[in-house]
Amino acid sequence: MEIREARIDDAQDIYNLYLEVMNYGYPVNKIKDMLRIVSVDHCNYVFVAVDHCQVIGVIETLIKYSIHKNPYLIINTLAVHSEYQGQGIGSQLLSYVERFAKDKNLSSITLGSQFKRVDAHRFYQNHGYKIIKEHKIFEKKIGRND
Repeated sequence: MEIREARIDDAQDIYNLYLEVMNYGYPVNKIKDMLRIVSVDHCNYVFVAVDHCQVIGVIETLIKYSIHKNPYLIINTLAVHSEYQGQGIGSQLLSYVERFAKDKNLSSITLGSQFKRVDAHRFYQNHGYKIIKEHKIFEKKIGRND
């Protein structure tokens, strides 16, 4: 297994993984478009775990620059194909982005997790992540609802 930055030709595997694990049905062509944008963006990164030429895990990250705290990394999504869960793939992806954040001289890593994802909470706590607050997330649609 290897971990590397996602490529456009990983889009179908990422789609399949997100649909299987998280029930996300974002269209493959849109995933390709986003991977093109991310590939030239210096704040957004998508890393994949690949086994035998198939994406089996993915982690999406964002470097956050703020005027009220030191730059830090946000983990937007971490998913591992169900057939590979429990085999350390998620742990390896976390370790990979932790090294990445250290190399970028970032101050910390944050992530959010839905209240109902108790197993995920245990996973993160077992890797040294601490709950710092609980909150609600609000959204207002302003366009591009395709």
